[in-house]
Amino acid sequence: MSQSDMGFEAKSIASQGLAKRKHALVQSFIKGKSPDFLESYTRILDEYFQEVIAESAFARKMAVSRNPVTLVALGGYGRGEQCIHSDVDLLILFEKKVPKDTDELVKEILYPLWDARLETGYAVRTLKECLNMAWEEFDILTTMLDARFICGSSPVFFQLMERFRNRLSRKYVQTSLNRLIEQSRKRYEDYGDSTYLLEPNLKSGHGGLRDYHSILWYARIISDIKSRRDLERYGFLSHDEFTTLESSLGFIWQIRNSLHHIAGRKCDQLHFEHQNEVARCLGFRGKDSHRVVEEFMGELHSRMDFVKQINIMLTEDIQLTKKARFFTSKQKPTQYEGIVIRDRRLDFESMERVPGEPDLILKIFVESGRLQKPLSIEARRIVGEFAYLVDDAFRKDKTNVEAFEKILAASLWEFNVLNVMLSTGLLVRFLPEFGSILNKIQYNQYHLFPVDKHSIRCVQIINSFKGKKVDPAHEFYATVYRELKGRKLLLAAALLHDIGKGDPDREHSLRGAEITRKIMTRSGYTDAEVEETVFLVLNHLFLIKTATRRDISDEETAIFCAGRIQKIGLLRKLYLLTVADSMATGPKAWNDWTQALLRDLFLKTAATIKNRDVATLRTSRIIEKKRDEVMLLAAPFEVGVSGQKDDNGIKNHNKRKDHNCGIANGNRHINGYNHDPGSALWSRDTLLKTLDSLNHRYLLYASPREILEHLALYRALNAKGGDFIWSVTAEKDSDIRTVAICGLDRPGLYSKIAGVFFLNGLNIMGSQAYSLMGNWALDIFKVMPPRDRIFENEKWEKAEMQLRQALRDDMFLDRLKEKIPVSITPVSGQVAVPDQVRIDNEVSSFFTVVEVFTHDFPGLLFVITDTLYRLGLDVRVAMVATKIDQVVDVFYVRYADNGKIDDPGDGMRIRDSILDALPRVRQNVK
Repeated sequence: MSQSDMGFEAKSIASQGLAKRKHALVQSFIKGKSPDFLESYTRILDEYFQEVIAESAFARKMAVSRNPVTLVALGGYGRGEQCIHSDVDLLILFEKKVPKDTDELVKEILYPLWDARLETGYAVRTLKECLNMAWEEFDILTTMLDARFICGSSPVFFQLMERFRNRLSRKYVQTSLNRLIEQSRKRYEDYGDSTYLLEPNLKSGHGGLRDYHSILWYARIISDIKSRRDLERYGFLSHDEFTTLESSLGFIWQIRNSLHHIAGRKCDQLHFEHQNEVARCLGFRGKDSHRVVEEFMGELHSRMDFVKQINIMLTEDIQLTKKARFFTSKQKPTQYEGIVIRDRRLDFESMERVPGEPDLILKIFVESGRLQKPLSIEARRIVGEFAYLVDDAFRKDKTNVEAFEKILAASLWEFNVLNVMLSTGLLVRFLPEFGSILNKIQYNQYHLFPVDKHSIRCVQIINSFKGKKVDPAHEFYATVYRELKGRKLLLAAALLHDIGKGDPDREHSLRGAEITRKIMTRSGYTDAEVEETVFLVLNHLFLIKTATRRDISDEETAIFCAGRIQKIGLLRKLYLLTVADSMATGPKAWNDWTQALLRDLFLKTAATIKNRDVATLRTSRIIEKKRDEVMLLAAPFEVGVSGQKDDNGIKNHNKRKDHNCGIANGNRHINGYNHDPGSALWSRDTLLKTLDSLNHRYLLYASPREILEHLALYRALNAKGGDFIWSVTAEKDSDIRTVAICGLDRPGLYSKIAGVFFLNGLNIMGSQAYSLMGNWALDIFKVMPPRDRIFENEKWEKAEMQLRQALRDDMFLDRLKEKIPVSITPVSGQVAVPDQVRIDNEVSSFFTVVEVFTHDFPGLLFVITDTLYRLGLDVRVAMVATKIDQVVDVFYVRYADNGKIDDPGDGMRIRDSILDALPRVRQNVK
């Protein structure tokens, strides 16, 4: 056996020993018997490399030739923080020249590790190469800061570090600090703020381990500290801060190792699917798995938030120290005696004054917001240390309440005073009730942020509507804001609107209103101010629920809202609170669609409150204007050359022999029928009479061209006969099909359409139903197209044929019920919320509103509408809203004899029938 083969055999044995020791260590960690896992695993790796180099013939040969090898640990391995599946980063270092046998040495060292499936990265460099590259690439700079000697030639390693430190201190301190800040900024852009996210990145997000690494690098650039403990010894952190940092890092590392073990690979994103199992690994227990996860994630966010705040303090110190070099460091007074500006930061003139003047710890935040200057690190520490001085007498003091109002008004996107106040603990001391939502996680994909951060974001968003530099997209909100009186109450409601979520056993709006009443009364507000703030908190979801779950084209909806709110000033505040709440929740709660619906409802409700007669007159004017536009678009009358463009450029489509639906390039085609205005030979009197017979809700909803096209459907159906006629339109700017169906207004029409669409894999996004003249109905569906676009026309032809069969045979769609699942499991990250059915008879004089809250599944709309049909109910309007963890289907229904559901017994029967028809929801627990 050759020397090389013997070497590889020896290394293989060493790697097997490494694998066994690692496995034993991991098993000990899982059982909770290895609290020092990081150091132990690092030590196992060190011993492996030391053993390999000691037995390596190539290493001995290099030493004899006076060019010895040095092994240096880099990255997490260099810091002694090696997690289960973290990369093992290694530097193979030589003094002046890389020997020819280096490749063989690399094979000896690393091949066994790769065979053992350890992710290992390495670099082979000389001293000169390391020193030159350190100032060229940020990643290499940080590896040099973390470098740790393993084995080999220690003089070469210490020569490298000495030359690196000398060059750093002479030329590159400020450059390195600037690069550190810039890289952190880019990282935050890429990974976000993990203290706000429900699926945080444990390593790279704001508040993750990389924030701690940045603290360490900052201290090593400034003072060349050797260990984490030196952060306290060199004065970068106080004793309490260092102790809390150690505890926080230990918690995060424990989660990261558990996540690595569960995933079976390197993984730093704590996805929903792993949170339950990781929580159990860390000892979080309870009957309700989602409460357990919320508690676990709340603790994680609290720990990560501390790491983030420490990082922010030190980063601000870097930036302000740099700026202070160009400005005088002379101490400046502020408007409050005892608070000064020192080195461009706010500070207490003397810590000894604070116990005798506890209001200073609140006033320093007032000045911070007014001057847009941060608190010094020492000032933050003093606030945290003396926050215990805030008692009931402090909270009730009028001067302190007014100071807090100023702080609320000064919390902006660019300079967030409330967040700093929260991080010091002062916000919770001043508002103890706020502690119940501190780092409170909502276990769904709807809310992006913990409740406390979300509430502060609401305040910031409302403040962004004031001033001269308003985002152009928010100009309408700024206009509404300028008309407000009593803005301090709106800001208080924004901060407190979700405070009831600290009590999971109560409806949060009701509980929040109770807590708000207590806080506002304690703070000395008048009865009227208390009642207004309580109303805003109690009803903060009222407008958005109405806008997305009710027919806002129905005038009665605005009248219903006006009756609830009554005052125009209160409506403006509630509208802005709703906007801020939705924007702060995330993109799944706030988009162009919800924005437009909410604005439309606000304007209609405002007009109704100002004068109901004016609102009705406004509606009449809109309808009159639309009627004139329809008449203008249809002129000249009494024309209709088949297949040609008329004088207005409207093309008439003749019946096609192949019945091709022709969904392409946004063109409209109907199943073999002419559908353009000209082909129906409209006369002026006929069209006027027809328009006058249409209901107002439809005229408000449809555009003039759509009205003409729908009337053409109606006329074509009258002329040709049949059960129905439809048109399918490909939307120009979205992958949505609009299906307009005109047919006899018969019970079950809606459910049969929903069933046929389900049968053909056509997902319904939303719909509206209207009565036309006589016994005719118009149903308009927004539908996702079939997956196979090549045969889309054939799919629509098949759907048309099946709908005709379903209308003639009431049993035709019964086979679909076999495709409905018996039970469903929510997707990862969704809560198995029980199904609910709510019946509302207040919002409409003519219809009963049925709301169904359930988890989405194929055929859902058919199941609900078929059940309603079997109960003798006719669906007139259907809307699909989303709560992310659930779908909300809303139906405006009447009995076939045009009656509402007034009997409570009928309401219970309808509710039970729908719930019985829905699949059982299983808990999603890993």
